[in-house]
Amino acid sequence: MASAVQSPFATLLKRSKFSSFDPRIAQVYTTHGGDAHRGNWGFKRPLPIRRRGAYITVKAVDSLEQQTEWNSAEPQAMWMKNWDELQVNPTSEESRRAPSEASGDMLDSEYAPTQTDPKCWRSSAVPNIHAMSNLEFKKCVAHIRRKREHFFEYQEMKAEALKKQKEMKGMEEEASKEMRTDSSKESFTSKGSFKGKKAPPEKLRTDYSLNDFAKWESEGIREHPRSRSLESVPHRSAGLHYSHFSALQTYLSTKEHKGRLVEEVRGERGKALYYVASYAGMGTLVQQKNKGVGNVMTWGDASKTGVTKLRPESVLLEKAPEVVYKRQGLKAAKLSMTAFANDTQSHSQSNTHRPGSLEYITAEPLSSFANHTPHPKRSARFDNLVRKSTQPLPRAPSETTLDFLQGILRKQNPGTNGKGDLEEEKS
Repeated sequence: MASAVQSPFATLLKRSKFSSFDPRIAQVYTTHGGDAHRGNWGFKRPLPIRRRGAYITVKAVDSLEQQTEWNSAEPQAMWMKNWDELQVNPTSEESRRAPSEASGDMLDSEYAPTQTDPKCWRSSAVPNIHAMSNLEFKKCVAHIRRKREHFFEYQEMKAEALKKQKEMKGMEEEASKEMRTDSSKESFTSKGSFKGKKAPPEKLRTDYSLNDFAKWESEGIREHPRSRSLESVPHRSAGLHYSHFSALQTYLSTKEHKGRLVEEVRGERGKALYYVASYAGMGTLVQQKNKGVGNVMTWGDASKTGVTKLRPESVLLEKAPEVVYKRQGLKAAKLSMTAFANDTQSHSQSNTHRPGSLEYITAEPLSSFANHTPHPKRSARFDNLVRKSTQPLPRAPSETTLDFLQGILRKQNPGTNGKGDLEEEKS
């Protein structure tokens, strides 16, 4: 059976960006080729920006004035390109405060492939009450009220489990204490018996919150084979990038980038604490010990620009911008990055292909690396130093020239001493 022929309008609508446009999501659009020259961005009407490499965000396709409302998104797009060149994994504020197994890396690195436990992929999430409507929230509250007796049973169950855990721990401590007492009984006979202080009994926790109960209940609902409930698993970097870069991959595939030391922050006693650098499109902190040989720039002095080569050390994602409904953009993001100066080239690659690829395996090293001679041994270097120290000091160039000329005169006039005077006869 032949497939139905689509109309030109349906084909054009599928290829355009108008069908995927959502006014509540701040999507970044671009155009290429001849469409950029004609101002065709895939919307209802052409836009006045007609050049390649431009990026925009559209707020409304049709305004009250029958116009397409758009804003420039080039700063955001350029910043994302700079960020992709760094290849750094940012750490979020939540993972730094409460590290857990569930907050680990869910993406395997191609340099060290490992298998992760599927239990780590599922976090104990609760229903998002902020995304509920008034009717849904009332139903959720009524559902919680019906679960009151189950909540009390859950508290008793957790308290009983914790009590058994404490008893097992106490029995293990007593057994280990008896073993230590038997082994050291002979050494303490002359000094008397050793009496240790008993620790005060710990109070069992009974104030289990509703949040813990909701997590436990939601886990039970999701474990049902026919459950259709979706769990909230936010991205660890809020979609900043979707690749996990290892330290080796970053070292091999990136190089130092230029930065500028713009300010020196001093303490109360005038001692330099750290430096503020302009690097990768954002303010970066450089510690005093990692400054290198670079100096802070001086305004109006062309010889002191403060330019130095930097490498990122750590990045902390404090707050991610909200791109849905509020459309905050890049200005709402808060990133804290520390870097260190690397004045010399950190590494030179004899093989410029991607590590692990077929070209990388079959490529031959460059001539500069093939003819590379290793450093001499330490003993040979010491011998060279001794040989140089025992050699006579070089004479001045003027004295060497005069001696050479005097030798020429002796050859021409054997009876002279090189100064034009006759030599005295030897007795």
